[in-house]
Amino acid sequence: MNHPAVWDFVVTQKIRPFSKPAQQMVYCSSVCLLIAYIFSITSIIFSPHASAETQISASSQTNVKIAQIAIIIDDIGYNRPAGERIINVPNALTYAVIPFTPFAKKLATLAHTNNKEVLLHLPMEATVRKQLDAGGLTVHQSKYELKDLVNNSLTAVPYVTGFNNHMGSLLTTDRKAMEWIMEEASSQQLFFVDSVTNAASIAGKVASEHGIPNLRRDVFLDNQPSEDKIHRAFQQLLSKAKRNGYAIGIAHPHPETIKYLSSHLDNLQEKGVELVSVSKLVHAHWVSNPTFSNDNLLHLVASLPTPLHTRFRFEQ
Repeated sequence: MNHPAVWDFVVTQKIRPFSKPAQQMVYCSSVCLLIAYIFSITSIIFSPHASAETQISASSQTNVKIAQIAIIIDDIGYNRPAGERIINVPNALTYAVIPFTPFAKKLATLAHTNNKEVLLHLPMEATVRKQLDAGGLTVHQSKYELKDLVNNSLTAVPYVTGFNNHMGSLLTTDRKAMEWIMEEASSQQLFFVDSVTNAASIAGKVASEHGIPNLRRDVFLDNQPSEDKIHRAFQQLLSKAKRNGYAIGIAHPHPETIKYLSSHLDNLQEKGVELVSVSKLVHAHWVSNPTFSNDNLLHLVASLPTPLHTRFRFEQ
């Protein structure tokens, strides 16, 4: 029987066709070495690619963006025990304090001591006949009255970094009033969150025109303060955050709200969501793109000082 010549990869010498058992053993060992050689070359060629694919897969998992939410607790200042309980809830909640309320300063100080963010919850006139809190802003007040009230309200609440509207379904649709409020706020370097108590609110638009970082509320968590309703609203907040990258919720110091938040904020990371202060969201997602309306331009021109050559001269 004729056998083809093979190459011995150990001694790299050509082996003649064989007929003896010893020669057959050499042939088998040579074939085995050849297979091992091919396998080793294949491993060298393909292993870097497999490693790279593993690294890419791991990298893509670590680079997945976590959705962020902020939760503002409104109406802090009237009820001290409820305020203290909700301020002591762990995690980065934000607290909006109504000025001139009995416990405004104490609760704002407690929140700040606990490394929580404090907002001014500025009372504004509503479309319905509701009693306005002390220092409330109305459409009938003059420019100087509104500005003084805003400034006094900021003085009444320590550690404020921004503000949002308390009620305000009427005032947030009034351009003249919002112009004056935002003028004063811009001089204080504050940010603004529109509570959106009226779908026709122009508060955020006017804030942007004055260079004030701002965002809008997405979900009211406890319009109906029952565990079931709060849970549904909370799931809606999480869904909006995952869809848009972030979302802002507003809640109040109701007993049901305190109980729900106390037990549902610790496992957010497992759901791909992070709770952060509202200022972090505002400064990360506000786009500075001011658009000046005709009313805004007229107001700016009217606010300019009168040129000297047009003033009256009484010396003659």
